[in-house]
Amino acid sequence: MFIYGRNSVSEALTDSIEIDSIYIDKQKKKKFIPIIKQAQEKEIKIVFVFENEIEKLSHTQKHQGICAKISLPQNIYENEEDFLLTEDIKNILILDGITDTGNLGAIVRSALLLGCDLVILPNDNSARITPQTIKASAGGIYKQKILYVNNLNSWIMNLKEEGFCVVGFAGEANKVLSELKNFEKIACIIGSEHKGLRKSTRKICDELVKIPTTGKLDSLNASVASAIVMWEIFMKNRG
Repeated sequence: MFIYGRNSVSEALTDSIEIDSIYIDKQKKKKFIPIIKQAQEKEIKIVFVFENEIEKLSHTQKHQGICAKISLPQNIYENEEDFLLTEDIKNILILDGITDTGNLGAIVRSALLLGCDLVILPNDNSARITPQTIKASAGGIYKQKILYVNNLNSWIMNLKEEGFCVVGFAGEANKVLSELKNFEKIACIIGSEHKGLRKSTRKICDELVKIPTTGKLDSLNASVASAIVMWEIFMKNRG
């Protein structure tokens, strides 16, 4: 995978992400002297190329003159068989039908800041980790645990057996977010902006809760809704 932009490449270097090589616009290399020095200290290959080559590699014009070829960090599990649900994971966010990569990045950023232990997404009909996701996460993608699963509802049932209270968020729910109790283990589910939670998912939730709004629009942006939910749980845990 290629990431792009000064901040994304700098975050990858700082967080010891496995970087194969860094590509820099040869006409802008003076702007990236700190990054070049850091990469040289880590013996990472640096390639100076023309701007159009970086555009081809990064598939964007917003590359700022730099991109890097990386491997996904170890906190991202694309194979559920490699993941172990440990006792320290007590606060989970489940994203059901979030397909916008920018939204996923913003959600990951909030999850890291607001104490979410794990973000779960289904393999089908979900945003993947892309350069846009990494950029929108402001480095959060390198630290937040993310798990892709084959059968989301099976995982939800497993979480219930492990003592998690599973809370789905739906606009038609009777209970509002502030009424949600403080559970030792909780898994919150945010559905897609257009369709919300799937019927099969609603049926297996322990509770359905809504975020109160003026109702002047149909729904909140998924990343905003996720942040509000995680902030509420974060504050309850602090209390």
